[in-house]
Amino acid sequence: MNYNPYYFAVGYSILAIFGIKPELLIKDPSFKVILAISAAVFVLGLILHFTPEAFEWGAGALLAPLLTLAYFRLCRTLFLRRVKREPIDTAFNWTPGLVKDRAFAFAYFFGGILIMCAAMFVMNRLAKAGW
Repeated sequence: MNYNPYYFAVGYSILAIFGIKPELLIKDPSFKVILAISAAVFVLGLILHFTPEAFEWGAGALLAPLLTLAYFRLCRTLFLRRVKREPIDTAFNWTPGLVKDRAFAFAYFFGGILIMCAAMFVMNRLAKAGW
């Protein structure tokens, strides 16, 4: 059975949370739960890497939730240092003056997609190389 769509869906889970309800990534209790789940998925992805499933193109996507969560924390920390406030969700908010918030959202979202694609590509190459 081809599990790639499932790996892909799990890999994009943090980006989906960011798009739907980004405050879950900011508030400490929900962040800890998301971090624990992401770490478990990361370990599962490493275990899966050493099975025949690793040759599937999407198996590396299981590493992405933890990596994109760390990238979110990095982007948020940089935003807090520069702007001195939490980023505002700009998904459906077209209020003038939110340029920095939109730049944060675009930088995180497209960086997260890049991390996801890179994780899948690198893990697939490593599996094919015999690692």
